[in-house]
Amino acid sequence: MTTARDFIQLALKEAGVLGIGQTANAEDINDCFTILTRMLAQWQKRRWIIPDLIDVSAAGNNLISNQIGPGKHYNVMRPDKIQAAYFKQLNAQSVANTVSYPLIPIWSREDYSKIQLKNLNSWPTYYFYDNAFPIGNVFIWPIPSASYEIHLVLKGPIGFTVVISAGTITNAGSGYTNGAYLAVPLITASGFGSGATADVTIAGGIVTAFTLADGGTGYNIGDTASLDTTIVGAGANFLYTVDNVTTDLDAEFNMPPEYEEAIHYNLCVRIVSMYQLPTNPVQGQLAKLALNTLRNSNTQISKLQMPSALRWNRGGSNWYIFNADAR
Repeated sequence: MTTARDFIQLALKEAGVLGIGQTANAEDINDCFTILTRMLAQWQKRRWIIPDLIDVSAAGNNLISNQIGPGKHYNVMRPDKIQAAYFKQLNAQSVANTVSYPLIPIWSREDYSKIQLKNLNSWPTYYFYDNAFPIGNVFIWPIPSASYEIHLVLKGPIGFTVVISAGTITNAGSGYTNGAYLAVPLITASGFGSGATADVTIAGGIVTAFTLADGGTGYNIGDTASLDTTIVGAGANFLYTVDNVTTDLDAEFNMPPEYEEAIHYNLCVRIVSMYQLPTNPVQGQLAKLALNTLRNSNTQISKLQMPSALRWNRGGSNWYIFNADAR
């Protein structure tokens, strides 16, 4: 797999910073890695560059707002915006046929402030996202109880693999089969990470020693995982919580192959600027062409809908409803 270091080495050659047979020093590599991560952070904000969306859910809890961020109520990296939202009314008698109901966005704090009865508990209708830093806040109105499950649609992460670098056993579990086990898969309990493994020792039915063998990919701080019981026996309640994650120069590229050229030429343009070299118009054109390819591949335009207040009816337009929908 291609790594961040591979992208940087090739871009330095393409930009003319390195000659044939030359090797970049550590300072140049680290500076270019900083530029690369900044570029990808900018791309993360552009919907048409993102190849996939993710669905994050959490039950209502009668609170006027809930935080979104690593280890928070919505356990995911803080988004710059919410692409869409909906909710399900939980029904134990018909779980398989639970109906989804869309939530209407309120686009600004100023519009949210116009709601007169902000503590109303009832059928959810609207959502407002306060994208505060470093932790965002999601407001659902009317406020949902635990009988509702809120779903947020967010842009998926792009870039390189994010692996577990540190964690804590928050529950040693019970009932597992004694023994020493190598590379036991960690089963995700919350979050979107996968692929992590650990060397585990079990005595008296509980986990007594735990060493991370593979940090996996896609984990966030606050994610939790359990053990694969097909390997360690039919125990229960073991829980491992991710305390820190890392991505480095040798992290593997986790995006579709067509992104490689876009990253390469756009990184070249930035490297030329950093080293104050003459601009290369061919590299600039190739950078734009590669991004346009991604735009054509990823752009999804939602269906235009007429606000309910403007639909023809005998009673004429209801401007009160229109103003609510316009939020």
